[in-house]
Amino acid sequence: MQQFVRHFIIPLARKRGWKSFCEIGASTGLSTDELLKLPITSYTIIDPCFDADLSLKYAGDARVTVQKSNSLDALPNLAGTYDCILIDGDHNWYTVINELRLIQQRGLLRPGGMIFFHDVEWPYGRRDLYYQPDTIPTEYRQEYEHKGIVRGRSQLADHGGAARHLCNAVREGGSRNGVLTAVEDFVAEHASEYNFCRVRLQFGLGILQYRRKRLSEDLSFFLLRIKAGMYSLYGPLHRLKKLTLKEFPRDLEYPLRWTAAGRKISSSASRKSGTPRLQTSP
Repeated sequence: MQQFVRHFIIPLARKRGWKSFCEIGASTGLSTDELLKLPITSYTIIDPCFDADLSLKYAGDARVTVQKSNSLDALPNLAGTYDCILIDGDHNWYTVINELRLIQQRGLLRPGGMIFFHDVEWPYGRRDLYYQPDTIPTEYRQEYEHKGIVRGRSQLADHGGAARHLCNAVREGGSRNGVLTAVEDFVAEHASEYNFCRVRLQFGLGILQYRRKRLSEDLSFFLLRIKAGMYSLYGPLHRLKKLTLKEFPRDLEYPLRWTAAGRKISSSASRKSGTPRLQTSP
């Protein structure tokens, strides 16, 4: 999520003058640290704080309020509106669609504001993950196991695979399964009220805008949709070394710094010398 925050969300926030943020699922606060560099007025964090004591970490920043709670318990108690909301918490259909429903019901996102979702692509775009399975009602909880995920394979792997230490739904796809499915189902419930697009890089970035039904705003989001598509296109091309960093359009604010050889481009060196310097990936 940090790469998307640094090279995609922050430029949008600066351009649109966003001042109020809510982050659901901050973990240790790495993305939070990036966003707090902006001249914002308020920042609400919702996180059970299993990974870090965020209240202690941000005790000296008066802009930050930490709700040490699960999102579905905290959202009903929030007041006011936000320009931008980040959702990177529990990656399952039930949690995400109910987060969105609560945000909509309580008017937490201002008209014209945006919600950003991490993990709308593989592996959790179409597959539920449960950090706390007991918090999900049984009728909405997929069968799950501690087994690995293999790209292109619906069933979990007995050996190997990704994220095998987590509670993963045993199958991929189908109804009420995955982050992207939840977002799409919510948009279908409010078809004329929201614009949605996604960036298909890394684990995916979803972008949902609460429409004011202005032609200029819809045009702006259409251009954002094109930009998201260009991100998705240029990523694989860059990893295949078909293009160099200097050949990318600057206004894309390209988020990745990796080559097909597994080497990382140092952006700081690039700024100083004008030529990307390659480092061996650890």
